[in-house]
Amino acid sequence: MTTPLLRRKRVLAAKVEATSGTAETLTAAEGAFNAYNVIAQADIAVEEREGQGAFNYLTGVPGQRGGTLSFRVDLGWDGTTTMPSWADVLLPGVGLVETSQVYSPITEAPGSNVKTLTLAVYMDGVKKTLAGAAGNVVFTFPTGRMAYADFTFTGVWQPVTDTAMISPTYPTAAPVRFASGTATWQSVAQKVEQIQIDLGNSVVLRHDPTTAAGYVAALVTNRNPRITCNPESRLVADDDRFGDWIAGTAGEFLIQCNGAGSSTIEFEAGAAQLLNVQEAARDDYVVDDLTFLVTKTSNEDEELLITFTETP
Repeated sequence: MTTPLLRRKRVLAAKVEATSGTAETLTAAEGAFNAYNVIAQADIAVEEREGQGAFNYLTGVPGQRGGTLSFRVDLGWDGTTTMPSWADVLLPGVGLVETSQVYSPITEAPGSNVKTLTLAVYMDGVKKTLAGAAGNVVFTFPTGRMAYADFTFTGVWQPVTDTAMISPTYPTAAPVRFASGTATWQSVAQKVEQIQIDLGNSVVLRHDPTTAAGYVAALVTNRNPRITCNPESRLVADDDRFGDWIAGTAGEFLIQCNGAGSSTIEFEAGAAQLLNVQEAARDDYVVDDLTFLVTKTSNEDEELLITFTETP
């Protein structure tokens, strides 16, 4: 007698690939994430073939084998010099590379800095895997609540197998809360209900006729980061948003979350330009829905910096 698979019995594993597109072996050690809503979806188009002599079809031919794996992780960190697994493993797969506890975007193909990942979801006895995966991330900061990141990776779909669940040692550090922190644009505090940063990566799969899947690995080909938020409306004298919008003003957008001890995780867009201001309401008072483009600063690949400052 068969038994159903339980949705809640699933575990995420991920590992940086030594060679882009070559799948890594995953073990319990690679499952050190507190992940939610983990879903793997195949993208395999079947080419249909019309038959002759009647309204019938011949057997279709499955095409290239790609897929996506999406999930959410909370931004947990213990406040030490050891980077959390969600940053250390996942961020290089979306083009954010660490130097001295500061992650910055890098414009290059996977290699010594930017990486592709092997990811899998162990799903109550079934394992679904992507290799050569690259992706995008959206960071969300709800005021007074835990901050989190939604990742979507695109990669080469691997054969699905019956595989026993792994038993990782999960992170124990509490997620950072977006409270007693900072949310400013041009040094003006923004009383927001929520802020989101979308890295805005464009991800494609590289074609390769020598592979069974028809793809070798994914590649980030563009980055267009945006910030959206919903602060309270202000007098022009206090925060001239419409004037800054019309003038094309770009200024620093700073978000700081407090973690364990006195540690902080800071997100800094040095030159965020207002793209749109729209009136909205929250609990019957007026707010502005703002959209910012994260533009280039004086240096290449420094438009968005994520800085981990440990407890002294």
